[in-house]
Order: sequence, then structure tokens, then C-alpha cells
Amino acid sequence: MSTVALDLLGGDGAPGVVADAVAHLVHSPVEGDPRLTLVGPPDLARALLTERGVDPSLGDAAIELVPATRSVAMDEDPLAVLRAHDDVTVSVAAGLVRDRRADAWVSVGHTGAAVAAATLELGRLPGMSRPALAVVVPSLTGPVVLLDAGAAPEATPDLLRQFAMVGHAYARTLGVTDPGIGLLTIGGEDGKGDRLRRSTHDLFLETLPFRYVGAVEGHDVALGRSAQVVVTDAFTGNVLLKGLEGAVTWAAQRMGEAYGDPGPAWALAEQTATSDFAGGMLLGIDGVTVIGHGAGTAAEICACVRLAARAADMDLPAVAAAALAEGGRDA
Repeated sequence: MSTVALDLLGGDGAPGVVADAVAHLVHSPVEGDPRLTLVGPPDLARALLTERGVDPSLGDAAIELVPATRSVAMDEDPLAVLRAHDDVTVSVAAGLVRDRRADAWVSVGHTGAAVAAATLELGRLPGMSRPALAVVVPSLTGPVVLLDAGAAPEATPDLLRQFAMVGHAYARTLGVTDPGIGLLTIGGEDGKGDRLRRSTHDLFLETLPFRYVGAVEGHDVALGRSAQVVVTDAFTGNVLLKGLEGAVTWAAQRMGEAYGDPGPAWALAEQTATSDFAGGMLLGIDGVTVIGHGAGTAAEICACVRLAARAADMDLPAVAAAALAEGGRDA
């Protein structure tokens, strides 16, 4: 059984919604659920859990409480805060993974702070210049790994090649046996896209050791027929991700209105929101890090914790490191 450290103070609804998630994991466990370490003010954590019928020191709960006193506000400079304070929840949680007191960690707080903390505390894998945030999109044909979705707004062809390598590794841990890699752009024909996309396409053709299917468009991500790993820069990836989230909500509402019963459509939307789609996996870091949506619900936070536990059980960092090493030999 793995151990996942959870940031109590991260997220729009923290700390209450995080405590709600912990209570749900304790009261409604499923096979494979990890042990929990809750990172935040211990007195606050005990009070919140007690209100929800959870005694962190007794029975199957057995939740370790690790002290940390502050988070990073959305209007603060993450690096400045992390360098000035040693008791920030994201740094402490990432440090638990570094020190092997936890196998993975999760935050639904400030994305930049989580990325910075993971990079500083855990370090990058050899061959990785910057980490990538990968999201699993539930397509019509199976999981599609979309990256980068928020960690590196500015990219180079070589960085996108690194993303392709670790994205391929992630897809394989999800059960995709031969993931095809696609480059997100504005058309499927050769030569489409800006200078970054054209240069990256040429680099992929020349050096990528895995199956490259070529250019793909935005609709290919939700269909999943062309590629199971879709690579782009974080700016474009985050715009697409938010568009997909909005489209799911729009479709659920309109389908409910059209059929006079919103229940099934919203149930499907909820199922999507609480799948692996709920959290982004930070790839290229020497430790499992999952970053959820700041407005995530308790159910979505639970999904993030379970995603982190599965990645730890599969030793995702080691799989990604092997992919980067293979790619380095062929570059």
C-alpha cells in the first residue's frame, strides 16, 4: 500500500474541501486506496477531521499529520514564497516524497507553486529540461495523454520532444500498449502551424524513437483515434483543456434540456470530472506529483489521490526516466 501526502491548504475551498475528501476516502474506501499523510496545521486538521467523523489516530484512518503553516496565495510569487519560508505546504509535501516518507503527493492549490516545489525538492529526471503537466483525457477510444497543460508556457522543439518521451511512458502505464504520438497544431497536413510546430514536426520525424503519427487537431484529442499522446506547449494545452471542460458542461446542460431529464447527462459529466481527468500528472520530476484544479470538489480531490497512488505503484518516474534515456540514445 502506497502513502500519498495531501496538501491541506491548497485549493479554492481549502481547507474544508480537502478535509471532505479525506473523510470520503476514510468512510468509503475502495481497493487500492493509499495511506494518507495530511500536510498543514495539525490542530486545524484534527478539528476538521473530527467534525467529519474521522479520528486521524485510530482504526483504519491512521492519518499522519505533518506540520506546515502556510500556502501560496494566487497573487504571490511562488518562488519568492518558497525561498523565504520553509513551512509552505507544497514544499513540505514534496519533501516527504524526497525523504521517502511518502510515495506521492497531491495539491489542488497554486499550480506554479506546486511545480516549483516539486522541481526544487525532488529535482528533474536526467534529460528533462522542464517538467510537463499531463492530463488524461477520456476520449471515445480510450485514454489520451495531453501535455503540457500548464507547466511550461514557452517551449522549444527539443522540450516538446522531451514531453513526447515522458508522455509516451505515462500512456504505457495507463495500459496503452503502443501509444501513437501526435503534435497538436491547426491542421493534419505537413507544414501546418507556426514555426515552433513546423520545427518540432521535423525533429520528431528525424529523432523520435516511438511511433509518431504526425500533426493532429484539437478535435482529435477527444476522439482519440489518431494519437494517444498529444504534445503541445502549456499555453495552447491549457487553453484546449479549459475548452474541453467547458464543452462537457455545455453538453451536459443542453442534453438535459433536450431530453427533459438532466440526471443522466450530469451524471456522465460528474463521472468525467472524477476520473483521471481530475488531476494533472507532473512528468519529468523524480517523484510522483499530481496537481488538481483549484476549484476541485472533494470527489475530484479523491480522484487525484487515487491517481497519484496508482502512479506510485507503477513507479512512473522510473518508467519516464527509461523513456528519456532511450530517447537520448537516438537524439
